[in-house]
Amino acid sequence: MEALPENYLALCSSPCPDYLHELERETHLKILKPHMLTGFEQGRLLALFSSLLKPARILEVGTFTGYGTLCMAEGLAEGGKIFTLENSEENIWLARKYFAISPFLHQIEIRMGRAEDVIPNLKEHWDLVYLDADKINNEKYLDMVWPSVNPGGMVLIDNVFARGAVWKDEKKPFEKAVAELNLKLPRKLPGAGVTMLPIRDGLTVIRKI
Repeated sequence: MEALPENYLALCSSPCPDYLHELERETHLKILKPHMLTGFEQGRLLALFSSLLKPARILEVGTFTGYGTLCMAEGLAEGGKIFTLENSEENIWLARKYFAISPFLHQIEIRMGRAEDVIPNLKEHWDLVYLDADKINNEKYLDMVWPSVNPGGMVLIDNVFARGAVWKDEKKPFEKAVAELNLKLPRKLPGAGVTMLPIRDGLTVIRKI
């Protein structure tokens, strides 16, 4: 199929908040590796999932500049909170700026540090989890959070195509880890619904049944 024009999905979808447009622009101007930004189409999907779930507690592993954080915050239940984990102060400064001008400042809690150190200290039960950090550790993070995911809750895993490397013979270590987890998931979590979506670099949706 011929590739879609870059702005076609945006033209045919409900608009996102203006502060997300500004965050995307400033990320591309000031941050290294701006392609890591969640972006419009995936951001609208995150917002949709969150709006359908009305989560009281969201966990995001990997904030980057906060685009995905703000999209998921759109669906938070009244009094709900999103905990977002980031290990790079260089990335989080821009996120803080846009959290402050969004309607969700007091519903977002940033935790700095390594995810494997921070997650055990979060005594919460999750309605929505988004794994978008160092891909080689996705299975470790999934194992850590899965017992605390509420029935009916969802875990989203980003970049499950690893830029197309998962279906190639030669793989870097993180690409191999991603590919192995992809194939393992339906058997690893027999009490869950697992669906892989071909959006951007691939997104796996896991629903706890």
